[in-house]
Order: sequence, then structure tokens, then C-alpha cells
Amino acid sequence: MNPSIAELHVSDDPIAWERVGFRVETDRCLVGTTGVVFRDGQPGIHSWALRDAQPSEFGPIPTSFVESPTPSPSPAHPNGSIGFHHVVLMVPEFERGRSALTDAGVIVSPGQAFGSSDKQLLRSAPQMGDIDLELIGPVKEDRSRRWELWGLVIAVEDIDGTADLLGDLLGRIKPAVQPRRRIATLARSAGLGVAIAFLGPEETL
Repeated sequence: MNPSIAELHVSDDPIAWERVGFRVETDRCLVGTTGVVFRDGQPGIHSWALRDAQPSEFGPIPTSFVESPTPSPSPAHPNGSIGFHHVVLMVPEFERGRSALTDAGVIVSPGQAFGSSDKQLLRSAPQMGDIDLELIGPVKEDRSRRWELWGLVIAVEDIDGTADLLGDLLGRIKPAVQPRRRIATLARSAGLGVAIAFLGPEETL
């Protein structure tokens, strides 16, 4: 069984998530099959739990390992969210991140280069359950970079409907990197410590 992301732990106020249209139950918000758990800690995503994974170390990121069954996908949230599209794992050296994931049992393809020649990075996007984990890091170790879970891209049923609900709390809708899809980023004024973007469905031409 392939490892999946069971939980992402954030230090946000759950009320702030409710204000932007997520359904929260006490200290947890289920998005797709992954739980966002509200716990004290550093701003952003400060720790995570992996399901059906072998023990592995992800630098200083606290990581726990669980064998709980995968829950049924959450129904659509009021803001239209139906599941995570991808989560970003930034690392100071690509191969160190790839080794950590491989040790956990994740199949990771070699990185594809992107960016300018003087700041080139490698990227791979292994699937973990119903989420793509974007692994991004330089070829050679860069000590100015740190291990970091950063950014949540959440799939929504209707990006225009999400925009109508959130109003000024959502940035401009624009074409996404993914073909025939549109994306918009949640504004800082929403009060969340986690960067969130909403990704619309694939649209017919």
C-alpha cells in the first residue's frame, strides 16, 4: 500500500478557516481524505502524519506515522473545496528530500529542472494517496534553504462560485499551470498562516 498524507498540522485559528468556507469540527477539518489539524506550533504547516509509511526523517519537520484506515472523502465544503490537489515540500537539497520520501516507501521520480540557470531547482511530484506532493529543492545543498511544508493547493468544484462566496478575500482568478484550469490565491487578509490557492476543475474548450 502506498503511503499517503493522513494529517497536516497547522497553528491557525479554526474560526478563520470557517470564515473562508471550510467545515470545521472542533480541531479538525477534513479536506478530501486528509485532515487539517489545528495545533499549537510555528505559523504555517509545522508537522504532519503519514499513513502506511515506513519510519523516515524529514529534516526538522516533526513527522508521525499512523496505520489508521483512509476515511471516506469529505463532502464539498461551503467554499466548494473537494480535496487537496498538491502540497509543497521544500528541501535544502533535492536528493536528500527524495531519499527521505523513498525511505518512507514513496516512489519518487528523478527531478525535472526548472528556473533560471543561476537559481535552478529540481522538482518531482510523487502521488501520496489523493494528493501530489511537490518536492522542490536545489541540486547541491543550499544552507539558506530549509525543510518546509509550504502551500496548499485545494481543488474546488467551481472556481467562480468560490470567488463569489469569498469576494475580496480571494485574489484574481487566472490561468493555472495545469492545462485548462484556473486558480486563485486566498488573500492575507483572510487571516490564515498557511498559503492557500483554490484550483478549479478542468474546463472544456
